[in-house]
Amino acid sequence: MSAEMVGISLSPAPGEAYYIPVGHVGWGQVEQLPLKQVIDRLKPPLEDATPAKLAHNGKYDMTVLAEYGVTVNNLTFDTMVAAYLLSEKSLGLKALAFSKLGIEMTPITALIGSGAKQISMSLVEVNRAADYSCADADITGQLAELLKAELHQQGLWQLFSEVEMPLVPVLL
Repeated sequence: MSAEMVGISLSPAPGEAYYIPVGHVGWGQVEQLPLKQVIDRLKPPLEDATPAKLAHNGKYDMTVLAEYGVTVNNLTFDTMVAAYLLSEKSLGLKALAFSKLGIEMTPITALIGSGAKQISMSLVEVNRAADYSCADADITGQLAELLKAELHQQGLWQLFSEVEMPLVPVLL
């Protein structure tokens, strides 16, 4: 799999998210940090086993980061995996945000279009990409708390934490 890294979004707490643009191109884009510099700074905490990490479709994120030499350690929660175990109708982040939190998120097609007129995320203005990506990171954290409680309530926490999550990196 080959994916172009355009930016990285992180959410350390509910309602708090950050976007680090590294690959936006085109007229009018803001100055961005060099990708290598960002990877060099983020690699230690991402590879460290101490801080727990969570994601939505962590397998994809881990695969992309691996292409840049980053091996993510301690991915403890994946909202897509949790939604699957909870037999949710849709596993997509936008659908889960709406069904679980009542939040309607911006679809990716609003930024990049679709079909023959679809553009690369690298051509999207940084501020629009930042809003979109920060919302994704923040909502993932909010969903994780809710889905974790549901997994416990349905007696699925042990299966999730001891079987499913340890398999995510193996499937790369």
